[in-house]
Amino acid sequence: MQYDFILKNGNLVTPNDTYIADIAVKDGKIAFTGKIGACDTACDLFDASSLHVLPGVIDAHVHFRDPGLTEKEDFQTGSIAAAFGGITMIADMPNTIPATSTADYFNDKISIAKEKSYIDFALFALLTNENIEEMENLKKAGALGFKVFYGTSTGDIACPSHPVLVQQLKMASSLGMRTGFHCETNDINSSFTGIAKKETDSPDGFWLDYARPVISESQAISNVIRCAAQTGADVHIHHLTSCEGVFLVSEAKEKGIKVTSETCPHYLLFDNEVTHKVYPPIRDNSHRLELWEAVKNGTIDMIASDHAPHTSAEKSLPLWEMPAGLCGVETLVPIFLNEVNRGNLSINDFVRLTSESPAKIWNIFPRKGNLLPGADADFTLVDLKKKHVIDAERLHSKSGTSPFDGMQVQGAVTATIVRGKFIMREGELTGDRGYGIMIKPDIPV
Repeated sequence: MQYDFILKNGNLVTPNDTYIADIAVKDGKIAFTGKIGACDTACDLFDASSLHVLPGVIDAHVHFRDPGLTEKEDFQTGSIAAAFGGITMIADMPNTIPATSTADYFNDKISIAKEKSYIDFALFALLTNENIEEMENLKKAGALGFKVFYGTSTGDIACPSHPVLVQQLKMASSLGMRTGFHCETNDINSSFTGIAKKETDSPDGFWLDYARPVISESQAISNVIRCAAQTGADVHIHHLTSCEGVFLVSEAKEKGIKVTSETCPHYLLFDNEVTHKVYPPIRDNSHRLELWEAVKNGTIDMIASDHAPHTSAEKSLPLWEMPAGLCGVETLVPIFLNEVNRGNLSINDFVRLTSESPAKIWNIFPRKGNLLPGADADFTLVDLKKKHVIDAERLHSKSGTSPFDGMQVQGAVTATIVRGKFIMREGELTGDRGYGIMIKPDIPV
């Protein structure tokens, strides 16, 4: 059999198993996994005998800032950073300028991403108080899902009023689409931030946590879950940070409410003794430990970076003036390979959390997120033994900043392959600008 590409002798990783096998690729799809026969040939052959082969890692929560905020990032620099980080597909958030809240703006953003992206991408659509009539058109345009900023973050986008939100969730349910939520409560944040600013001239991680307290998150999550129960909608809680949030999601799942959740590397690796400004904020160590338990027991379904770049000048401002958001798309994989080596997570669970689960949650499975024949030939090749130090100045985001700067990790990305093509190989960019394609959810239109 003549294939386009054969990956030989890799340690293939699934959520349930790790085994040595070959993978053959034809027309950008996985054609065969197992032992390649002596008569099978390919135009390109790669020996992966010392490497682990993961289903392409999906970062389903990034802010590439295109259009309107491109001094911070754009689809070219963001996708290059992703490729160097072993990410084969991203899902971009809608709080840009203009916000991605209409089919026209959505289609404009598709055109930008198609021209610039080195890897595959999907786009979220924003829900506002005024755009319920746009929802069906946004689905037809290919939106991966809807996004609601229940509390404000970059862009100061207001949440729809409760009556409108209920109607939107009913509409989302009828369209077969999931809605993700940034869960904070604005009046609580405003009140506690005002107190914090009066109490200290030298804010740190503790005061960032105080200024947007756990109750801000938990009240919003509780409201979202009640709306989901009332409407039957599928909802997703982005960047979960707290014990209380974990409890609410776990309780909702036990009741059969259709809720999924994610957390991010900075909430699992840091506590509020460090000073990294992000919304929602980093909590104290008790919350960090509870998040790890929720990751391991499945209450938290997936991990994403919430890559939210700002310029280095912006991130050098005084803390109350500094914008919130941390870079993470290029460091997501090595950070968690290090956790695998430390024994905090199995390599199989990492695949479940960053490949299979995001693909299933956002309705792009089995095309993405697995090593099954017929799936896109997306692979993240990693060396679990290689040690290196994360250096923010050598990362590929425009920002040049990282909360993980200076961290020594064991585990490195060797190659990133998207639909059978090497995009990054042994530290060199080998793909093409504009190679990435838009991935639409597998939902009847």
